[in-house]
Amino acid sequence: MDESVRSLVRVLYSGSQGGTHLCERLNLSAAGLSRLVKRCQAEYPGFLHKMGAARATRYAWAKAAPNSPDQPWQLPVYEIDHLGSVQPIGTLTVLENDEYRFVQENGGPSWLGALPKGWMRELYEGIPWFLQDLRPQGYLGRVLAQGLRAQGSGPLADLNLSESIQRWSDAQVLRVISVVGEDLPGNLLIGPISAERFLQQVKDARIVPVGDRPRIYAQRVHELTSGQWIPHSSAGGEQPKFTASVVDATGNVRQVLVKFSPPEGETTPAAQRWRDLLRAEFHALSLLARDGLASFGAQAAATELLRGTDGRWYLESTRFDRMGGLGRAPVFSLRTLLIEAKGTLPRWAAAARVLHEHGCIDEDTLTRIRFLDAYGHFLGNTDRHSGNLAFQPGLPGGSSNFVVAPAYDFLPMQYAPDSQGSVVPGFQGIPDYTEAEGDEVALAKTAATLFWQEIALDSEMSDDFRKLACQHADAL
Repeated sequence: MDESVRSLVRVLYSGSQGGTHLCERLNLSAAGLSRLVKRCQAEYPGFLHKMGAARATRYAWAKAAPNSPDQPWQLPVYEIDHLGSVQPIGTLTVLENDEYRFVQENGGPSWLGALPKGWMRELYEGIPWFLQDLRPQGYLGRVLAQGLRAQGSGPLADLNLSESIQRWSDAQVLRVISVVGEDLPGNLLIGPISAERFLQQVKDARIVPVGDRPRIYAQRVHELTSGQWIPHSSAGGEQPKFTASVVDATGNVRQVLVKFSPPEGETTPAAQRWRDLLRAEFHALSLLARDGLASFGAQAAATELLRGTDGRWYLESTRFDRMGGLGRAPVFSLRTLLIEAKGTLPRWAAAARVLHEHGCIDEDTLTRIRFLDAYGHFLGNTDRHSGNLAFQPGLPGGSSNFVVAPAYDFLPMQYAPDSQGSVVPGFQGIPDYTEAEGDEVALAKTAATLFWQEIALDSEMSDDFRKLACQHADAL
């Protein structure tokens, strides 16, 4: 590498640069920069990237691929359609200084036409927003991290991953999801290894007959908790869960997410409280599916509650980012949309106002989010963070770029045991809702009252939790 090339690379290591700035830094004319760029691209193919045109032209330098220092780090990105077919939609190049280039192929993702202007572009600071939800997270993310750390060999053995997935660098995240990312949220895959794993997963799928769920779910939990099975999923949420595919008597297959409680034999206050909360979540979501609320547009994930042969309760939710036995659908968390909309991470109603101001959602969607936020508030759901509200692309040319996905993770988390297993001993009042006003808030309060009344009548709940429910119903 001669000195002029070395100087160019040194500047680009600090991030992408405009042509005018490079000419000033390197004391070159425009023609001289053009000659230097061509020479550099010939000597180091794939590393020097030129983007844009005329005065908007920018240059960037690619990072070297892991374990291949003479190759740029580039990853194909795939989309899985509603039938389960895998289609390449672009290439992600990891650039220096935490920048990324995404070049579309085959017209890009199927939902491209629904996006606000400028959201799908070539250069991003940080991992592109539409890939952010693929990060390992929650309970399943921790299980995956533990499994990878326990492996002494394989393509990820050199990563030295932390036990805490929050401490993983972007580079580590990309390495992981490009190798064991075949069952991530939404309909995107990164890297050829994960694509191959998805195709193999389709062939080797362990489909559960609907009548065998109590036995097989108990077996799955045993495999999961004993380390015999490591799901390659990053479905979020801190409650214990796993993914499965279920076939009914007519041969229809649906993909589900299954939460599970402690077994009946575990009699600690924390174990009983988690059993109560799992049943409470079933009531909260089932109530949203009823005619009066469904017509308002506040849909919820389809759920079913069943008892396993191991004495645990299992809450099965049909996944709205999956279609049939193989297909997938796009979905993005509120957190992801706010990253691109340049918003902060406030509560749901305030975040919805940010999205509405940016033209990402219409007035109807804003109202539905206000309803869901108020409903969660009156339920005592203190876990209404930006990862627990999801969106799907709207119809191209429609009034909303994004629509609210079916609700999930609705339960009175103010009564959840803490990390030490301590349980809130008595009634905790719920303050007035101050985030918004209107008919949707009044309707949410009525729905929450019905929720607490149903909890009070549920004979499978503990007496202590039923008493709390009576107090809440009276207070509302």
